[in-house]
Amino acid sequence: MKAPQTTPAALERVLVLEMLRGSHAPGSRLPTVRALAARFDVNPSTIQRVVARLEARGLVTARQGSGLHVADPWAAGDLSLLPFWLEATLDDPPRAAAVLADFLEVRRVLAARLVARHRDRLLARATDLAHAALQFQRAIAEGDLDGIREADLAFAHTLVEATGNRVAQGILNASAVIVRGLPDVAHAMYADARLNAATMADVVSAFGGDPDALGALVERALAVVDAATVRRFRERLVARAVGNP
Repeated sequence: MKAPQTTPAALERVLVLEMLRGSHAPGSRLPTVRALAARFDVNPSTIQRVVARLEARGLVTARQGSGLHVADPWAAGDLSLLPFWLEATLDDPPRAAAVLADFLEVRRVLAARLVARHRDRLLARATDLAHAALQFQRAIAEGDLDGIREADLAFAHTLVEATGNRVAQGILNASAVIVRGLPDVAHAMYADARLNAATMADVVSAFGGDPDALGALVERALAVVDAATVRRFRERLVARAVGNP
């Protein structure tokens, strides 16, 4: 078995992060398969699999007679790049915070729209949502960050599942990758988990209220949590940069 750092997934991560950090500029040629194989001390066939993964992401394109050319990640990338964008910018707090803020804004607006549009479906699942919210509160009481994170994701999954929106499920999956893979984001998001719990309770209780005001209420409530998350995320990265983690 290969060491984890030489698997196609691990090598893909290295190259994606290099692209996002500018080491392989858009329009430039990626090193040849043989050169990359020598660099990482792997077989060319392993690099071929890595290249296939990069092509599937739209990050490189093969041109007859001129090798592999690097695409512009901003123009070619999709939602699956978001965790890489955040990881690539952790040493640049303002930029990392802006990336996270953009993602949370999209997630917040979509959530508000879905809740307003599918209010009746959500009311039918009110018991399940209330149970998921209770599990989140129990996780907070136990003080376990992993448990808090998973309970929050479970609540979000229950909500999205009730709406039946598959695209929203994709965005939720991206959120899960981020909070599970980037501890800085998870700490920022759940440092004041009681605020998250209060927001969750407000959202659930709002389902039975004025349907015309529901979307705006949900967006305002989530905006408070998101703003606090982005602020704590940036502060955490800045503190690390100055040697005070």
